[in-house]
Amino acid sequence: MFTEFTAQAQVQQQERELTRTLERRRVAAERAIEQHGGDRLALIAHLAREGRRARRTTGSAPRPVAG
Repeated sequence: MFTEFTAQAQVQQQERELTRTLERRRVAAERAIEQHGGDRLALIAHLAREGRRARRTTGSAPRPVAG
């Protein structure tokens, strides 16, 4: 039987899981920034290069240019 208590418990469990996921991602992002000398711009540039490299190796079509 699905009660208000059961619904609330499920929502709380989902919130805890999301909180853990966000915290892991935050820690990973901070670690990545530290690996790039604390420079967020350097990290963004690195991620952009990695993304372009991944698109080249997978053979996907280039993204359209806005304009």
